[in-house]
Amino acid sequence: MLNRLPFRALLAIGVVALVSCGQVSRLRARCLSGDVPACTQLGDMYAVGRGVERDLGRAAEMYARACDEGAADVCNTLGEIYEKTGGLEGGIERAAAMFERACTGGSAAGCLNLGLTFAAREDMTRAIALYDRSCAGGWAAGCHQLGLVYEQGDGVTKDAAKALAFYGQACDGEFVESCVNAGTIYLAGTLVPPDIPAATRLYGRGIKILDEGCAAGSDPDCRERDRLRNRLAIASQQSAPPR
Repeated sequence: MLNRLPFRALLAIGVVALVSCGQVSRLRARCLSGDVPACTQLGDMYAVGRGVERDLGRAAEMYARACDEGAADVCNTLGEIYEKTGGLEGGIERAAAMFERACTGGSAAGCLNLGLTFAAREDMTRAIALYDRSCAGGWAAGCHQLGLVYEQGDGVTKDAAKALAFYGQACDGEFVESCVNAGTIYLAGTLVPPDIPAATRLYGRGIKILDEGCAAGSDPDCRERDRLRNRLAIASQQSAPPR
């Protein structure tokens, strides 16, 4: 299950349709009366500048109202605004407080972001526990982070089997980077015996996901898809028995 799009994704794509001034006024009135979807929609509009002038301060105000009403994923979005932009005061501590509130409220994305905050403080024990909570909550990026932890031995003993398991879980959740990382482990043959069929399957899953993004007009997805295809073709040629 995927949760609400993170703030960086809202900035990258147009998720809010153009609206009239009257519609904005009605949304604001509904938000002020405690309507969480209205607050969230207004926050999105101000965050990306669709239908209104872009204003992170107002976006934060709308998101804060939704967060106060118990919308945990919106608390996470507010934390991402504080963390990833320089447009508001607060910085990392304010972001961490929002991520904690989001995670406590059930946002798997919030648990991941809180975990990354602890990792930045070199508290890997708490970070890994939060990654695990995020992954268990259905957030593919949390499973991917666990894969990285076990592949690199960051705060734990390196464990290729666990890394591949978490990467596989994230890949099944359409997290392309995990498909690539797992496929690369099988191609390299350093952590586990080389397995070209397994690498082909994982790269193929990533390529299929990227195909969808490419068809939707994402040039980066098209480029990454072609890079994976070339890499897989080279690996297949190298592993082919001599004639």
